[in-house]
Amino acid sequence: MPRRLIHPSELQVGQPLPCNAYDGKGTLLLCEGHVITSDGQIEKLMRQALMADARPGVSAKEPARASPLALVLAVRRHLQALLDAPSPADFPAQVSRMAGMLRRACRLNADVALASILMRREGLYSIRHAVNVAVACQIAGAAMQLAPAELAATTAAALTMNIGMFQLQQQLQAQGGPLTDAQRAAVRGHCERSVALLRGHGVTDALWLDIVQDHHERPDGSGYPAGKAGDAIGLPAQLLSLADVYCARVACRDSRPAMPPNVALRWLFLNEGATIDEHLAARFIKALGVYPPGTGVRLYNGSIAVVTQRGATGHMPKVASITTRDGLRVGVPIRRRGDEPAHAVSAVVDLDELQLAVGMEALWGADGVE
Repeated sequence: MPRRLIHPSELQVGQPLPCNAYDGKGTLLLCEGHVITSDGQIEKLMRQALMADARPGVSAKEPARASPLALVLAVRRHLQALLDAPSPADFPAQVSRMAGMLRRACRLNADVALASILMRREGLYSIRHAVNVAVACQIAGAAMQLAPAELAATTAAALTMNIGMFQLQQQLQAQGGPLTDAQRAAVRGHCERSVALLRGHGVTDALWLDIVQDHHERPDGSGYPAGKAGDAIGLPAQLLSLADVYCARVACRDSRPAMPPNVALRWLFLNEGATIDEHLAARFIKALGVYPPGTGVRLYNGSIAVVTQRGATGHMPKVASITTRDGLRVGVPIRRRGDEPAHAVSAVVDLDELQLAVGMEALWGADGVE
């Protein structure tokens, strides 16, 4: 029987293996129905050249040893295919699998997953935004030690929070002028519409639905749809709200350029005032870093670099120079230590504006391979 590569989404803790798994020599490793017991077991299996009996309708193009970046990009593709389907089958399970793929990507290399928000801006905004928000929620939620069930529901909610306005969201992303009255009403009603659509697709997880319902509520009562305030809004919904605002601000739109990530994070803490919990915003910023991975920066020695890793303190990340101090482009990024004065960040720069685009593989090696 012909064999195919197993896709990472088919390996999920607590779920049975959907097919027989073989190594590259054809030796049977695990039988169909074996229940995966841990993420460690998944990572061990993925390191081997897993093959499975070919089945109709299952893609054979996904890599067996998916990198963190490949997992994030695969979720973007899968989410778009799922939302394009008129009557998606197994909707809750498919979203949960995608959330699991993002969880694995973040565990393998959270810095690469975060960098994809800033460095991989291709594709439909509505899809990309949902996955970006899910990545930010996964990383910040883990740092805040959310319970596993809460974190899984938050990530699933991030992927589906705007299901009630995906088409409108894409339209608004390209719209230069103010919203019409009809558009404004649709936006304010999208939380409830999203919950109704999710229920229609078979979602019964009350926490997942509550997070989607409340992700535009604000602690001072100024949000919608119900005007909830204070403790009436759960921590997962508030986390999703922060991630939603941050990811929207760092995204480039036809009507405005992307906001520098450090400025977007600072605005969460300083400019939102009564509408966002400042203590929660501080925890969110600490989790992502003052200069999140993927940020273009100028160092005190004059070279242009890219943040590759959040440092022990948010102000001293690890970076890789892509130019010399004189501005000459280097062939291979030079890794620097942010705690050395000459290699500390002096300013944030726009790499596209400087025409200094760099691939993620050059910065993160195998973890940045598509």
